[in-house]
Amino acid sequence: MIRVKAAFFSFTAPPHAGPDYLRWHLLDHQPEQYQLPGIQLAMRYIADGAYPDGRLVTEGPLASVGDVTNYLVGDPVQQTHDDFLELGTRLAEKGRYSHRLDLIQLRMPALLSWHASPAAIVSAEVVPWRPHRGVLVIVEEPVGDEAEVASWLQWLHREHHPALLARPGTAGAWMYGSSGSWEQGPQVAGGPQYTTVVYLDEDPLATTAALRPLVEQRWASGAVRPLFAGPLRTMIDWEFWR
Repeated sequence: MIRVKAAFFSFTAPPHAGPDYLRWHLLDHQPEQYQLPGIQLAMRYIADGAYPDGRLVTEGPLASVGDVTNYLVGDPVQQTHDDFLELGTRLAEKGRYSHRLDLIQLRMPALLSWHASPAAIVSAEVVPWRPHRGVLVIVEEPVGDEAEVASWLQWLHREHHPALLARPGTAGAWMYGSSGSWEQGPQVAGGPQYTTVVYLDEDPLATTAALRPLVEQRWASGAVRPLFAGPLRTMIDWEFWR
């Protein structure tokens, strides 16, 4: 039984986080999130250097994404949502929120599906906890009618995700969708979206380039349109102890 029900995705803009910001985030801000009752895992991903040039799609505000922070959320989801938004204010009052990046988008979609590559060995339920070199993040917006989107979701589950995870360098894929199951504050709410995280074992840039033809098939039916699809590298905590 999977314990993750939803996830926070925080998309922030360049300038990319510098060493002082990353040290603060990894050693102060991010660990504090684990005091919240439903936080299961916190990960930060960065698109610096050649990474923006490796994107498959950039559309609208998400074209300027520089960093993505991903918090996996379990029960109690509503309380964790409320406490997550309150924690930032509380830390700021204590002088512990001095580093900020420009926020493009903050969302808390529900977990819809989870898959593991046969090569990863581990079960699909634990893929995000398995060390990985980076991710391919895909954000899509439904534009077809309800039947078209439902058919697209079935195709993803039946054909696309198995094909994607049969490719070298992939470890798993978790997919999320906008949900009305929880009350969400105005800073979190927004139009319907699907967010997919593909976990990568090999070089994220090279793996994303190899996956391009397959990923682009997601948009052939016209049921959804892509807003963002690009690689980001995983933060390796011990780099910041040097």
